[in-house]
Amino acid sequence: MAQDYISYLRSKVGHDKIILNFAGGILANDEGKVLLQLREDKKTWSIPGGTMELGESSLDTCKREFFEETGVAVEAVQLLNVYTNFEEAYPNGDAVQTVVFIYELKALSDIAIENFKNEETLKLQFFSREEIEQLDSVSAKHQLMLEEYFTDSFTMGH
Repeated sequence: MAQDYISYLRSKVGHDKIILNFAGGILANDEGKVLLQLREDKKTWSIPGGTMELGESSLDTCKREFFEETGVAVEAVQLLNVYTNFEEAYPNGDAVQTVVFIYELKALSDIAIENFKNEETLKLQFFSREEIEQLDSVSAKHQLMLEEYFTDSFTMGH
């Protein structure tokens, strides 16, 4: 397939709501702060991750997307949860219901994020639980994922 999966689907259904599979990861530093990405498209802080391509596992998606959005190569420590009951719309009008696989990650080398920026990421920063609670630009979905991570209390059925 010459074009990516989302572009292919959107060529068929336009902006109509579709179910898309995502995978992302939570990477904590030695102080217990987690790495968040300031997204270019929505200007919100979020857990790094992205859409699964055809033929790709959720774990491979997580590692690929995390690297693309942070420049940090990672491996998974464990699958934390799967979230299936969130809907959102993108600035271009695309509507989705998301299926999100969230992994706990560890970095494969030193983390150098100070000057990282690309077409998807405006900024990267580590945040504590308290600092995240003060941010006004974190989606309800990501707030839930982060709260479950910090409390180590994962509820099935989201």
